[in-house]
Amino acid sequence: MRRALTVGLVLLVAVTALAVHYLARARTEALAALQDREMAVQAAAAHAVSLMSIDHRRIDDDIKRALATSTGRQREKYAAGQAALRAATLKNKVVQTGVLRASALASIDRDRRTAQVLVVGDAVIHWEDGRKDPPEERFFRWRMDVTRASGLWLVSRAELVQ
Repeated sequence: MRRALTVGLVLLVAVTALAVHYLARARTEALAALQDREMAVQAAAAHAVSLMSIDHRRIDDDIKRALATSTGRQREKYAAGQAALRAATLKNKVVQTGVLRASALASIDRDRRTAQVLVVGDAVIHWEDGRKDPPEERFFRWRMDVTRASGLWLVSRAELVQ
């Protein structure tokens, strides 16, 4: 009887330990998935603000920031247009201030390497080149693909949508 009780207690402790281990592992995985979702949305939001915020007094830093938050084709596309953007911004003394209005995860793949994020932002453009034009408002809506590369989430595609 005593031996059966001891074996029963050992089995109970083992089953409890396995259950605790399984629950801790599941919790850790759920937290990692939540963090990946949040980081994907934050990456897209940061890239959007970089695209919307351009100032002729710091254009080189603004371009570097947009390049730093992108990868792949999106980075190549932005890099290819940076000379024209820089020239137009300096010529017209543009100050464009962007504000993030909303961002949300649309989807994330099973292995959490790519995600799609919807981003809404607005920008106000001022020209400091002497013209008397009133500030212009622009409204941006993007569908952004973000990719995890070397532990960072970066925008690999930014598509304007209506």
